[in-house]
Amino acid sequence: AEFSLVLVLLLLLFLALLSIGLWAYARTVLTSAAADAARAAANYDVTDAVTTEQVAAQLGDGVVGGTRSSLRCTSGADGLLVTVTCTMEAPGIVGLLNGVMPAIEVTGHSAKETVE
Repeated sequence: AEFSLVLVLLLLLFLALLSIGLWAYARTVLTSAAADAARAAANYDVTDAVTTEQVAAQLGDGVVGGTRSSLRCTSGADGLLVTVTCTMEAPGIVGLLNGVMPAIEVTGHSAKETVE
């Protein structure tokens, strides 16, 4: 009887740690995709829609890409510095748990490369 009570608590702890790990992984992948999109935006002056499509393509169809529908990216330039900010709902272990963790917001930066 005691084993079943402890097993439930251990299972909940394991699932919580797995959710935190998945959130951290999704944040890392989104950060990398935002940095790549910033490099493209710096060189080609693309719109926010194109930037969002590029980031969504890099997320893929896996676990991290499960919340691509909530992805929003904006880009802006301040002199030679281009900034891409992306926000996405956190993926869950299963589809029912999408959005349980805090939303992920990352920023990628790149410098414009100009030839004069």
